[in-house]
Amino acid sequence: MLAILLYFLLFLLVALVSGNNLPACSGPIISGRIVSRRTGIMIAVLGYASGFLIEGGLLKTGLLELMPFQSGYLVAAALSVAIAVFLIAHTLRVPESLSITFTMSIIGIDLGYGSGINLPFILMVIFFWIISAAASGLLAAALMKSANRVVPKLNIWKTASAMRITLIAVSFLAAFSLGANTIGFVYASASSFIDPFYGIVIALAAVVSGSVLLSKGELGRMGAEIMSLRYLNALVCQTVSTAMVQLGTALSIPTSNAQTFTSSMYGAGFSYRTRLLLMRPMLTILYAWIVTAMISMLLGYALTFAIYHL
Repeated sequence: MLAILLYFLLFLLVALVSGNNLPACSGPIISGRIVSRRTGIMIAVLGYASGFLIEGGLLKTGLLELMPFQSGYLVAAALSVAIAVFLIAHTLRVPESLSITFTMSIIGIDLGYGSGINLPFILMVIFFWIISAAASGLLAAALMKSANRVVPKLNIWKTASAMRITLIAVSFLAAFSLGANTIGFVYASASSFIDPFYGIVIALAAVVSGSVLLSKGELGRMGAEIMSLRYLNALVCQTVSTAMVQLGTALSIPTSNAQTFTSSMYGAGFSYRTRLLLMRPMLTILYAWIVTAMISMLLGYALTFAIYHL
């Protein structure tokens, strides 16, 4: 019975992750009419699946540091909290990062269960979240300034053609990094309590289902509200975001590509002296991430404390 519950929760959370983050991966090549929506979804699905199968295991070490308890029911509780917070935020049209909320729900369960927490690693994770967001914005701004000096001197048609091809490759890599990091992290949480073969099959099925059915996520609206992504902007933003998520994967730290991508978009926007950026969406995103992270931790703590101590 526990295994069936974990299969269901794994499928649902991976599907939500895949659909919610697809605009950050294939959004620029779809909105830029470089590829059709169907092709963009296919590129994202292949990226998710490849990253999950090739590098998904790298998040196992970080998971063990964050989740010292060995209970399938507590894993189910963490998955349930992350799903519930996401659905509430989605209903209220509040931007939210599944990677952050799932991680914080695990921390809350650690505290409620009384198994002890690895405070140095938790602080390192939170520090990396802050640094990766800040670095994404700064790097994107620096790269855009350099590119704006170089690109106008190049052949416009050859440059545009090269950017289109490069954007397709970078979109795949963005999806690859998410598959390796977030999807790999979610799968690793349940992997000790389910059959590996069926678990992988269910995760891959969720990738396809979520990408096809749930691909109109918050980031699509964010991109339209913050600034219009041209080829160069999109290329810089996705490259920086992907590099940060891959660094997090190498360090076995769950990293939000929603966070790094949004930060890089603002960094790219600030590189233009004459471009007007709306600050309200940025502040809304920041507050929403902090609030949903705290709610996830508190719900995880309350649920676990009620089960084991009341």
